[in-house]
Amino acid sequence: MNQTSADIEATSRGANRNGGLWALGNGLASTTLVSYFAQSLGAQSASVSWIIAAPKLVGVLRWFAPNLLQLGFGYRKTSTAAFLLSTFFLLLLPLCAVPNLWPSATAAICAIVACWCLYHLAEYFGHVIFIAWLMQGIPPSIRGRFFGHRERWQTAGNLIGYLFAGTLGAILRNAFEVDMRWITYPFLAVYGAIAIGVSVIPLWSIPEPKTVAPPTHSLWDDWQHWSGPRARWFLLYGTWFSAANGLFSTLLSIYPYRGLEVSLLIPLGVAAAMRLGQSLISRRVGSTIDRVGWQWVMITGQVITALGPVMFCFGTPGYIAGNLAWIAYALINVALPIAVVDGRSDRSAAPPLALYFAWTGLVFAATALMGPLVADWFVATADRSDPHAYNWYFIVATLVRLTAIIPLLMLPAETTRSK
Repeated sequence: MNQTSADIEATSRGANRNGGLWALGNGLASTTLVSYFAQSLGAQSASVSWIIAAPKLVGVLRWFAPNLLQLGFGYRKTSTAAFLLSTFFLLLLPLCAVPNLWPSATAAICAIVACWCLYHLAEYFGHVIFIAWLMQGIPPSIRGRFFGHRERWQTAGNLIGYLFAGTLGAILRNAFEVDMRWITYPFLAVYGAIAIGVSVIPLWSIPEPKTVAPPTHSLWDDWQHWSGPRARWFLLYGTWFSAANGLFSTLLSIYPYRGLEVSLLIPLGVAAAMRLGQSLISRRVGSTIDRVGWQWVMITGQVITALGPVMFCFGTPGYIAGNLAWIAYALINVALPIAVVDGRSDRSAAPPLALYFAWTGLVFAATALMGPLVADWFVATADRSDPHAYNWYFIVATLVRLTAIIPLLMLPAETTRSK
């Protein structure tokens, strides 16, 4: 696709508006919200782990996302359909807790997990197609700045979503008796679904590439992209970091609810502050990537974000500080799509994106399902109301995350610059 300045401007404008609206919905209907929803219905650590892991587990199917382009509907219609389908499944979430609709609380929790999975699967398909579409509309020389600017819009949307969900959730929580507080969570999820549905409108202002369908690909061909030294080390990084996040994800979700006993307002409030920080630095991060490449930007982000869990050892103030350390996720988020497609032509961007996210999502899911065993080994269920019982868990989680920088340090120097 030959990009004119008008095409690039239209692509940037549409992508930013889409990112802001989608992130608003994502902030309203977050994993934290669904985790609180399930726990209000009686979910234990194993169920919470499924809420975290199951979407990533089904996410392995996103490898088939590029094949949808072979249907001939184009990037715009295909990604729009996927995002609208994700909206539909999110709107089903409130039905999971309707009294007398399910035979037991366990059945209702299973329904929550199923809706959560289907919502994410449709979203994953739309995301792969959409990022591949953007790669055709944005020249390589300005992709860092482009994704940095879009990350600012997304973090701003998340910020508003978290603040709205946290504030309204706290108000509604106090309006209901304890056994009826579950109503708060699906109510907010509906608002999130509406925002995600509206986010497809800006997609129709983005120019459609004349050549739509990428070459037919196979799993073997896609793996060939990862056969070079740079690609192998980067895939190892993604695998390592995903496994570290999965193994130590369970108690990170349970800690604020059981250990600190804080309302939804606290985790969503600090998440909003984190997103504000990411919004403030993301554009500068993109400019830095265009200047010096993505490797050291990603390493810096990895080191800082890895320190988040150890700060949780210091109670509620530490929980807030740890989430603020995750502002550095902006460095990883902006660099990641550029790193994954580094060295690929624009038209062949979709398969490596699909395979990378499918594989790392599968690794995260598999290890997250082992997370309750790790959690039980460190902190017995009976001790989870004691914040200090979590300390060794958080220390080990930090060390394991820190070691993920090793594959990034091993990347060949001549292949680490943004093309």
